[in-house]
Amino acid sequence: MAGQCGCLVLGSIKMTVLSSSKTCRPAVTTYAGLSRFRVRRRAFSLIELLVVISIIAMLLTLVVPALNRVKNQAKAVVCQRRLKQWGLAWAMYLDENNRHFPHYLGYNWMHKLKDYYADNDALLYCPMTTKTRTEGAPIRYAVIEDTEGNRYGSYALNEWIYDDDDRDTQNYWRHADHLGQNNIPVMADASWRSDAQPYATDQPPEYEGAPRTGVGAGGDEMRIYCINRHDGAVNMLFMDWSVRRIGLKELWNLKWHTNYDTGMTPLVWPEWMSSLQN
Repeated sequence: MAGQCGCLVLGSIKMTVLSSSKTCRPAVTTYAGLSRFRVRRRAFSLIELLVVISIIAMLLTLVVPALNRVKNQAKAVVCQRRLKQWGLAWAMYLDENNRHFPHYLGYNWMHKLKDYYADNDALLYCPMTTKTRTEGAPIRYAVIEDTEGNRYGSYALNEWIYDDDDRDTQNYWRHADHLGQNNIPVMADASWRSDAQPYATDQPPEYEGAPRTGVGAGGDEMRIYCINRHDGAVNMLFMDWSVRRIGLKELWNLKWHTNYDTGMTPLVWPEWMSSLQN
């Protein structure tokens, strides 16, 4: 019928059909069952932000110490490699000197051996050490220096390896052809001095970083090596040119000189060492 229109529903769209013109036009375009609404973005509340921050802080407290441990372990490996290179230097010296160690070289012994380590100053230092005590470094990480501020690396030589010196001719190793070379120290991580003469009767430092009390027997020169540089241990080069990590309490069980009694250990360990591994 002319002028009439009908409604045709296609899906959810309602259309009006005009019978006279045979055309269709949208009457109302709506979606069934839906109404217009405004989308609102929800922001974080202050409490939620604080929770996120606290979680991040907690994760950092777990991750940072682990990263520091990994970093220190890497430095300990580099330290052992440098001591291993010192083993090669000493082996070359002995080959050229009838397997004998030198006579006492003094506090600056490393300067007199430059030809054997190509004057590579990096070999004088454990990577854990960068500053001297004067510059604020704790004893365990301090570069060895003299009263004039001259640097001598961070390793100390076992004086007992020498051919001899003026003070004692009975306890020196003199040459490198001995049994049990893997238990005879040549040099190791140290502080305070660049050489030392440990005795079995030496007492451990009463606090971390305590200096020796004198020279020779009764001077407690073991303290020069007894520093907590590598998590309760030091790295050490032995007369067979092997390098290994040595616990601080184990220092007293090494064969420092020919007559050293490896069975004599301190009866009481100071408090700061009591928790260290035997």
